Amino acid sequence: MLLQTPVYNLKQFPNVYTPSEDSFLLLDTLEADMNNIIQINPDFIVEIGSGSGVIITALAAFLKNTRCFATDINPEACIATTTTSILNNTCVEACNMTFLTCFKENVFDIIVFNPPYVVTDSEEVFGNGVARAWAGGIDGCEVINQFLKSLPNLMSSKGICYLLLIKENNPQKIINILYGMKFNVNIVKQRKIPCEHLYVLKIYK
Repeated sequence: MLLQTPVYNLKQFPNVYTPSEDSFLLLDTLEADMNNIIQINPDFIVEIGSGSGVIITALAAFLKNTRCFATDINPEACIATTTTSILNNTCVEACNMTFLTCFKENVFDIIVFNPPYVVTDSEEVFGNGVARAWAGGIDGCEVINQFLKSLPNLMSSKGICYLLLIKENNPQKIINILYGMKFNVNIVKQRKIPCEHLYVLKIYK
């Protein structure tokens, strides 16, 4: 099942992360797993840290009867996501927030998160502009670890979460943490590119 890459234009949004290899790996993962996504018949889908909005817009275009949401701590990214959604004639509700703090618990059937994963100083995690899209602090995991703590309260009983990581995040350590939280976890795709080894985890109950 072909998941089309949406049209996007970020000329007016200099502080928004431009889709790159990590974004396209997530799109490829979602496309490859679309039969399983359709099988759970999702009512609510969300992308955390939507940036340009290409991933959630691609899902909204394919799953036309599903309500699609996006969140980002960067208000400019929320506008960019809305713009991408409109350019592609889809409906995505973009909200400026951290993770899913303003939503009711255990609502989302599909959660997609391409987190800030680059190893940096802790101070950069709380920086400004586009750096917040990639600065992950110690081991690149400071934001990821916060997310993992909140995950049990975010997913519905049939939920699936797709989480992107790099080798420096120590994916096996994160998998072990998730096992300890009683989740099932698979590495469903990985890709080596110059300077990065990318992984996508599929997490489910």
